[in-house]
Amino acid sequence: MPARLSLALVTAVALAAAACAPDPADLITAGGMMADVEVLAADSMEGRAPGTPGEARAVAYIARRFEQIGLEPVGDSYLLPIELVGMRKNADRSSLTIRRGRSSLPLQNDQNITYWSTAEKETVDLRNVPIVFVGYGVEAPEHDWDDFKGQDMRGKVLLFLNSDPPVEENGEELFGGAARTYYGRWTYKFEQAQKHGAAGAIVIHTTESASYGFSVIGNTGSRQLWQRTYKLDLLSWIDSTMSESLASSMGTDLAGLFAMAARRDFRPRDTGYRVTAHIETTVRRVEAYNVAGVVRGSDPALADQYLVFTSHHDHLGMNPNLEGDKIYNGAQDNALGVAAILAAAEAFTATSPRRSVMIVAVTAEEGGLLGSSRFVESPPVARAQIVANFNVDSPQSLGVTSDVGAIGLEMGTLGDVFAEVAEENGLRPAGDPNPNAGSFYRSDQVSFAKAGIPALYLQRGTDFVEPLGFDADSFRLAHYHQVSDEIPPQWNLEGTARDVRILFETALRVANADAQPRWVTGHEFEEEWKELYGMEP
Repeated sequence: MPARLSLALVTAVALAAAACAPDPADLITAGGMMADVEVLAADSMEGRAPGTPGEARAVAYIARRFEQIGLEPVGDSYLLPIELVGMRKNADRSSLTIRRGRSSLPLQNDQNITYWSTAEKETVDLRNVPIVFVGYGVEAPEHDWDDFKGQDMRGKVLLFLNSDPPVEENGEELFGGAARTYYGRWTYKFEQAQKHGAAGAIVIHTTESASYGFSVIGNTGSRQLWQRTYKLDLLSWIDSTMSESLASSMGTDLAGLFAMAARRDFRPRDTGYRVTAHIETTVRRVEAYNVAGVVRGSDPALADQYLVFTSHHDHLGMNPNLEGDKIYNGAQDNALGVAAILAAAEAFTATSPRRSVMIVAVTAEEGGLLGSSRFVESPPVARAQIVANFNVDSPQSLGVTSDVGAIGLEMGTLGDVFAEVAEENGLRPAGDPNPNAGSFYRSDQVSFAKAGIPALYLQRGTDFVEPLGFDADSFRLAHYHQVSDEIPPQWNLEGTARDVRILFETALRVANADAQPRWVTGHEFEEEWKELYGMEP
């Protein structure tokens, strides 16, 4: 009997202790995140541009925080160096003409056309290179869709439509319908030009197909650019007015080009126009850093599988030509995102997840998702050991909402778990509020998705519990990529903390589940998922 009483007492004490144990999610606090943002968005960080002293200070701070939190380095250090190739066109010594016979388009640099080179050459010269219209330039084997039809595109300049083919068959949208897929992204078009050995690519811009005006990308050719995944002699955007002239040469108009390309039997067509270009580019190489730390998994059978949390630490640096404030502090974009994954890291160190969790602050997102791309190309563990990605970029900062958002919610089992956790907490799970903008393809999670790794992107809710007294979207847009992106009095990070707790609880369930995450059947990255993990087709 005493032994039984002793056992009962021990059991009762253990249960009481478990009931009183703190919830790891409670370590995710508004105050803790604000403290990190105040450091990362300070003037002393000089806007955290890749390869600058400001980025070096930010990287050193993040590494110190990883050590304080108790994350293990992935190797000998928390720092993962990468080389970036920067390019800037010398506009004064560069030129481009598009001519058909004796007639030339009235091009105005950075007004109705913008152009540049990523060939990593000081000088590029093209002379009378044919422009071939390739429609949307899509090759989608899962839909048996091929816009190239085996034609040889080597050495030519390819003319692409933006967005996806708007095709409906048997009552169903063949691609994403209103929701843009990766086939609709301009980066995909440039990658297609590289794949087919083209000399260059021109993307036709319309506000409807891009979801933004030409002014957003109209000066791309004059900016500092970073090398991505395509080395081409010529890249360009051209506006709709100039595109009408190109269409006219093929006996149609711009609307006719869109209609022509929305057919399965579309074949590439020579426009009759030729490109002549001289492009001079200054090329420089810099070293920048991803920062990574690990919470080791507790299950010997699953510890070699990793969930990766990402958030980009870079921003736009400084502009000495501005009057007054010259520093792009990037508080919302994305010091707050880094603070969020630091908070999640603290919560994970208070748990024993079955799978390992890697926390990664990536560089050069603003230059084209370069830090995350390099990480996925050469990860510190085998790529197939990475089974999920959770990305945080410009999270909610204006208060508590009754909904919680995630882009990619409907794409796979990660979204299912996120919705489940949200609903259990009395919240409405919300997906992409503007699917035509293709937001899933515009931040670091897409670097993982393209490799087949299931990914989810924390998004802001919209239904505020307490009225703000101002329009949240207008407020954010007014400060987006401006020197005014500092910590404003309107911030209320209680909503941020709540959203990050939902993301943490989602990831913890995924880390402890028997099965690894997957895309929904028929998803555009499902074939890459099968190939990466050796899943049965």
